[in-house]
Amino acid sequence: MSDLLTLLLAAALLAGVIALGWWLLIATEGVYLGRRMVIWLYDLYAGRYDGIKHFRREYDHMYLAQPIMERIAPIKSPLVLDAATGTGRLPLALLRHAHFQGRVIGVDLSRRMLGHAAVKFNDAHANLLWAPAEHLPFADNCFDVVTCLEALEFMEHPETTLIELIRVLRPGGILLATNRINTKLMPGKTYVDDDVAAMLQRNGMGQVEIMGWQADYDLVLGYKKGQSTPTLARPLGELLLCPRCGHAHLTDEGDHWVCSNCGARAPVGHDGVIELAHLARRG
Repeated sequence: MSDLLTLLLAAALLAGVIALGWWLLIATEGVYLGRRMVIWLYDLYAGRYDGIKHFRREYDHMYLAQPIMERIAPIKSPLVLDAATGTGRLPLALLRHAHFQGRVIGVDLSRRMLGHAAVKFNDAHANLLWAPAEHLPFADNCFDVVTCLEALEFMEHPETTLIELIRVLRPGGILLATNRINTKLMPGKTYVDDDVAAMLQRNGMGQVEIMGWQADYDLVLGYKKGQSTPTLARPLGELLLCPRCGHAHLTDEGDHWVCSNCGARAPVGHDGVIELAHLARRG
């Protein structure tokens, strides 16, 4: 009897360890294990990510690209930032839109995800940057549209990230984000819709609209308080700040972007991704 009990206890313990591992690594994508684990997991699954997500082109047009283009109208050439772009879902949806003539910049910290995004489009109207969403290499108030999809719940400090997204959005510009509504498996990492709206409004956003989207997510769309002249599409060299010194003149030298102030050099990968994550801001 004692041997059977021992086996049962061992089996229960093993099942518990497996369940815990599934929850930490799969269900919550490593968020409770820290930022490095989240990035490592996204790097690991980058090649299978699109297949896991089952993205549908018509849905991305209907729920992402079209709402942006309708709300930014009559502007057809907005300057767009997609934070935590992953494999480039949002940039691709915009570039496919018949009326989009702007520039879209995708930023992510998973280098392999960006590599898979890069093979989807070789477009003069798009750039991919390896950089963190919490410290964006752009000046205040410069983007017409800022987006961040299915990512805030995986950030170490979601409100800090939202503040940074709002910082680079121009007054009157559009923010499109998502809020995870399937919260059972991620205690302490998610918000109810009203709390997200309140968080945005206390950090500079005005009108906020919540829209149903997926079983796990609502879309959150808002406008930054105030009005300003649209930035419109422009060369990346007019937008980038050096992540190391904050200087505003980075020069494209083909295989590197070079800061004229501190001399920092950010390599450009063979896939065209600008690797700003190599540059750390000096204390």
